[in-house]
Amino acid sequence: MAGTRTKDSQEFTSDQLKAELIEIKERLGSLETIASLANREIVEKYVATVLKNDARKKQIMTACQEPQTRNTLKEKLSFESAQALDYHLNPLRHNDLLHESRNESNIQAFQWSKLFKHLPKLTRDRLLQ
Repeated sequence: MAGTRTKDSQEFTSDQLKAELIEIKERLGSLETIASLANREIVEKYVATVLKNDARKKQIMTACQEPQTRNTLKEKLSFESAQALDYHLNPLRHNDLLHESRNESNIQAFQWSKLFKHLPKLTRDRLLQ
């Protein structure tokens, strides 16, 4: 049966799994927030290291304050190819500075992770200069 799964005589609908996934994401977000607040100096040094001497990464991070699609980033920042964008985008994702999400239409968008978002505004501004 599509959308259900039987495990130990329990059935899980896709709505239940979706609700659990949302709860997991919220808990993870809370943990990221706590980590960024409790370890602000460490997070700041970590972010500075990831962004060090790379103006393109800083441009991507600045643009991703609000959710941005891959195509929007490519056009807005004048990347010549998707591969050129990915060269700078992937390290930001892998180092947990950008969060990937999908909307109802399954369109991928990138925005600041909670780890970065919860740094003080003055710190974020300085890191993105």
